[in-house]
Amino acid sequence: MKAMISFTRFLDQFNRRLGDWFVSWIMLLIMGVVLFEVVTRRFIGSPQIWTQEVITYLFCAHFVLALGYTLHYKEHVVADVLTVLLPQKTQVILESLVYFFFVGLFLYVMTPTAYKFSERAWRFGERAATSFNSPVYLVKVLIPISLVLLTIQLVALLLKNGLFIFSNTKIEE
Repeated sequence: MKAMISFTRFLDQFNRRLGDWFVSWIMLLIMGVVLFEVVTRRFIGSPQIWTQEVITYLFCAHFVLALGYTLHYKEHVVADVLTVLLPQKTQVILESLVYFFFVGLFLYVMTPTAYKFSERAWRFGERAATSFNSPVYLVKVLIPISLVLLTIQLVALLLKNGLFIFSNTKIEE
């Protein structure tokens, strides 16, 4: 039992630390590039060709890498209008079933597809069809990585819920 609790806490900490440090810093980097673009475009009168693409890629990285982090804090959209009326154990069982089937099915379908998608982009050294001609394969590799992070957090969530359902042990974050 203690080993499972420790393992669940380890999985939780992995996504939480990645989100707290890496994903949060990406947002600050996005703000810095946007500020740079505003200053060069509006005040200097010399817009840069690369800023829009870099902002887009950074936002994509921020979005996909935050999937597991968001699941850790259960901040995805949830319609729990009726389930809040049920007992807590029933709520946890329903939550586990919904996450297992919907997120699990999403991961089952998307992980091999994302792997092939990013592998092909990496193999061909895919670049954007823009004048900046930036490497796209670097961003596409983050998609399967983010799905692995989401899988890690799904396993942690299901383990926490299973511990609560079967032994009334609630793991605090």
